[in-house]
Parts: sequence; structure tokens; C-alpha cells
Amino acid sequence: MVEQPVGVAVIGAGVMGTAHAGAVAADPRARLVGVASVPVDAARALAARHGAPVATDDYTRLLAREDVALVIVATPDHLHTEIAVAAAEAGKALLVEKPLATNLADADRVIAAVERAGVTAMTSFNHRWIPSYAEAKAHIAAGAIGRPRLAYARKNDRIHVPTRMLSWAERTTPAWFLSSHDIDLVCWFLGDDTAVETFATGVRGVLDAQGIQTPDAIQAQVRFASGAVATFESCWIYPDTYPTMTDSFIEVVGEHGVVHLDRKDDQLEIATPTEFRYPRTSIMPVLHGVQAGALALAVGHLVGCVIDDTEPLVPLAHSRHVTAILDAIHRSLDSGGSVAV
Repeated sequence: MVEQPVGVAVIGAGVMGTAHAGAVAADPRARLVGVASVPVDAARALAARHGAPVATDDYTRLLAREDVALVIVATPDHLHTEIAVAAAEAGKALLVEKPLATNLADADRVIAAVERAGVTAMTSFNHRWIPSYAEAKAHIAAGAIGRPRLAYARKNDRIHVPTRMLSWAERTTPAWFLSSHDIDLVCWFLGDDTAVETFATGVRGVLDAQGIQTPDAIQAQVRFASGAVATFESCWIYPDTYPTMTDSFIEVVGEHGVVHLDRKDDQLEIATPTEFRYPRTSIMPVLHGVQAGALALAVGHLVGCVIDDTEPLVPLAHSRHVTAILDAIHRSLDSGGSVAV
């Protein structure tokens, strides 16, 4: 038990901000100082739930507080950069929801601000704390399948996500929103942070017809310096009758073995007179009233890094590489050809 809990501010009070605030409140080493969001009513409700003293629609009020040591940026994708830079300049440690930024120039701005300030910072690639993924990494690193040569990853959402869950879907794409996790994991599994080339294709029409100007789906093939090749698929138009919000699968093929990670059902199936579904339990479950799962473990990891002044599991240089691959994927979409990463 630390003598003085780490003061934490959460910026954003949507689904992710709510989970992050719950994770902070559940950690005895941390204290939720405040929540910022627009509209402020969401911040007030979340702060009140966890006994935080501050709720505001102006995040700079939280950055100015001496009792805030760690800022969690859980806003929509395109709003990360300005807040992250301001937090670093205020001397605060940072946990930024994925992706770090939605273009490479913005990622570099965040990293430069962090390096100038000398603060601890990490992107919340929380899937690394899902037990099956961590176990897969250990086996691959130990040589169980030989040198990885091929990977395939998909993360496909029901159409509910861009049409009803996200009010800002047209400010991002399924690749930025979904493939960021998969690119982080595949690079981690391959042990290769040197992607050299990508070719991406996409399809449009379903979401455009609903007034949401963003691709329905994207597929991208990425070649790495090691010679390994990975395909990343992201889709936002699965029907809402699909039994899980997200269809998630990763395959890594090595020289003499293969790893499959199918996280479609998380081992739980529920059938009622009106539906059959697979609730998600690995990332943000609330267990006996307490926020748990991979997201809470990632938050706890960074709280520990702040307390012990240690390096996070996910370096910002790696997060930059994920952003660089995604940036190249979108440049390939625009150009219709292969592009260098």
C-alpha cells in the first residue's frame, strides 16, 4: 500500500472513460481526482459514482491541479493529440487510449512533448493483458512455433458501433478504431517493429448511405523487414444479429507451428427467448461491483510505473510504429497502390 495514492484525472466519460475511472477507483494505489467531458453532466455522474471531487467540461482545470499525477486520455480518437500534449507539458504522466494519434505527425507531437517533459507515458494497448494473448506471446518468444512468417488478424464490429455507439465514426475508420489493437499484437508476436511496405483496399457504401462518410471495411497486407507478412482486416457492417459485438481472431504461422487466438465468445454463451449472444468478459468486466479485466490491469500497470519510476510494457516508440503502419494503410487506400511505411 502506497502512503500517498497516485492522483488520476480521466478525460472522457464515454464507454472507455467510464471503464478507466472504474479501474482507478478499484486500485488502492490510486485516487480518482476528477473527470472532464463535454457535456459536463456525464463527467458529474461519473465523478459522483466514484467520489471524485472534480467534474468539469474544461480538462485544463484538472491539468492545473497539483494532486493530479496521471492523466488518462479516453476521448474520441481524433481528440487525443491536443490533450496528450497539454498533459505532458503540465508534467503529468499519460495513459492514452489507442490509437496514440490518427496521423503520424500528431503521434510525433505527443512523443516530442513527452520526451521534453520526461514524463511516463503509454498507449492503452490493453489486449496485452488478456491472458491468452500474453500466453501466446510467451510461447512464440520461446520458439514454440519457430520463426513467425505469416499473420492474419481481423477485428470486425456489428453495425451498431459506427451507427449508434460512436457519434464520431466519420472522424475515424474501422482500421484506426479496430486494427490498432491487432497491429500492436501482431508486431509484438512477430518481435518485429520494422514494417516496410503496405497495400490496402477498402469497400464503401453501406455507411455512406446512412450519412456516415467512412469505409465499411478495410483489408491491408503489411510486409516486415524480417520477411514476415501480416494481413489486417477491419469491418463495421456485421449485422446486429451477430451474437457478439466484435468478431476477433488472430493467427500466427511459424516455420514449424501455428497459434490461433479466437476471442469471439470469451467462453460465455447466453440464450434468451429473444436473442443468442456472446458477452465480452476479458477486457472490461465488472466483477462483484469492481472494474476488472485487461483494461484495469493496463491501468494498474501504469500506476505502478508512476510509483516505481519504471518503463511501461508498451514503449511510445512502438506506439509510433503502430501509428506509422496505420498512416501507411490510409495513404495506400487513397493512392490505390503500395506505399512505404
